[in-house]
Amino acid sequence: MPPTLNPSRRAGFTLVEIIAVLAVIAAIIAIGLPAVAKVLQSARLRNTEGTAAVLRSALTAYLSKPGTLGTFPVTESTLTAAPALPAAQWTGPAALNTPAAAKAATLDAILLAEGLIDKPLSVRLGVQNFVLPPGALAASWSTVSESFTNTSAPTADYGNATRVECALCDGTSNPGMTGATAGSASCAFNLAGNGILLPTGSRVAYLIIKSVPTADAFQLALDVDGLGLVQNYAGTPAGNDQSQGPVAYARDAGGTGLVDVYYYLASL
Repeated sequence: MPPTLNPSRRAGFTLVEIIAVLAVIAAIIAIGLPAVAKVLQSARLRNTEGTAAVLRSALTAYLSKPGTLGTFPVTESTLTAAPALPAAQWTGPAALNTPAAAKAATLDAILLAEGLIDKPLSVRLGVQNFVLPPGALAASWSTVSESFTNTSAPTADYGNATRVECALCDGTSNPGMTGATAGSASCAFNLAGNGILLPTGSRVAYLIIKSVPTADAFQLALDVDGLGLVQNYAGTPAGNDQSQGPVAYARDAGGTGLVDVYYYLASL
């Protein structure tokens, strides 16, 4: 007599089988997520390093372009009164050349106006949501006079934006030292890690990347500065000041998990 099916039994999975499958899925996710995170971090770093290379090329092209200043335009200043920016690069009313004008000027905006970069600065690392308030007036660069030509007071403030700046080096303010990063005109990089800072009076062009996760900042320093100049560890990526090499950042004293990264581009 052939066997008969028991109509009371239902096809399906038992609770134990479902739990086992979920456990396997969880294990696969746990194994895969760190690898995915590493790939995404690598993409951010490659984008940043590639952007720095493009900016260096643009700066070189600016210097060789007929009719330019023959040096990098200064866009950042720690001066507290007019003229905040060099008078030779300001042909608007002199009274408008104030510290507010320096806040409204960036070197990447000049390179964009000169046609030396093909789109506004975009870096995947760090803060991504900076937007100027409606009506904010930036410093206006003329490619004819090679100067700022504002006839109204600039009101834009790029202090919280990822940007490129050029400042006059004071020979002492290393952007990777705690206490020296309050103003973005800190640009006395210790490039070789030998304690010799960029000299006073140098015009230093650098990329400022705002609010970078400390793990990303450490890996960028490791990639660019090299193992011999890195002053932190993977487990404590911002426990110390990273004050050596082209990539610099002050230690994360507040434990926020974020630091501002200064990336040296060129100097004259």
